[in-house]
Amino acid sequence: MTFPRLDRHSDLHVHSTFSDGASTIDENLASAAGHGLHTLGMVDHVRRSTDWVPSFVDAVRALDGHSGLRVLCGVEAKILDTSGLMDMPADMPTLDYVLVADHQLPRPDGPMHPRDAEALLAEHELSTDEVIADLVEATVNALGCYDRVIVAHLFSILPKCGLHEDQVPDALVRRIGQAVVRHGAVVEVNEKWSCPSRRVVDLLVGEGVPITMSTDAHHEQRVGRYDYVTSTLAHLTADVTAEQAVDETAAGAPP
Repeated sequence: MTFPRLDRHSDLHVHSTFSDGASTIDENLASAAGHGLHTLGMVDHVRRSTDWVPSFVDAVRALDGHSGLRVLCGVEAKILDTSGLMDMPADMPTLDYVLVADHQLPRPDGPMHPRDAEALLAEHELSTDEVIADLVEATVNALGCYDRVIVAHLFSILPKCGLHEDQVPDALVRRIGQAVVRHGAVVEVNEKWSCPSRRVVDLLVGEGVPITMSTDAHHEQRVGRYDYVTSTLAHLTADVTAEQAVDETAAGAPP
């Protein structure tokens, strides 16, 4: 499976009424076509108890090729603890990918609500270093949960705990990047949560991590609409455009 990278005409993280989205998969498809996308990833939230994934996959697969779009199908699940245990059904039909997400703070003994983490941090019963170390450890260990993984909204849980991704040391970002490459995974830059930052993206790219664009849209009007993502990746997309121009010139195309 090859994912679009640094391509504003793709959106690999769009939710529907199958979980907590406001729009149907058909409405999302129509919006994607109207916004000029060529690739759309339909991804809905699951838990271990979710039983509708086969119906969801069948419905999404039926849309592939409609309006000239490549339509991919995945699920989004949260990391439960530092071992990388994921909150998703044990048996699922074949998916194009799984989004690994930090919806709560994964700790050694299970997920912690970010408000509880923030309170413990304020009371000095939990340290910033512990929070970041647990999150990094959990993310690295979760990468093996499926054959094809996209890391969703990396570090989005930190502001909810009263922290910021700037507090994550470069070495730990690189550790995630090395693990992503080792597992053949991908990291998204997420429009809804405005993360990760350019610093984190550049560190990941330095480790060879593939980067893709996603809106995390929960309404059809947000599908394929980028602002934070395009500004954060502008320097990288400019490099990609320049490389493509060189390749075309070398192949004899008009400059």
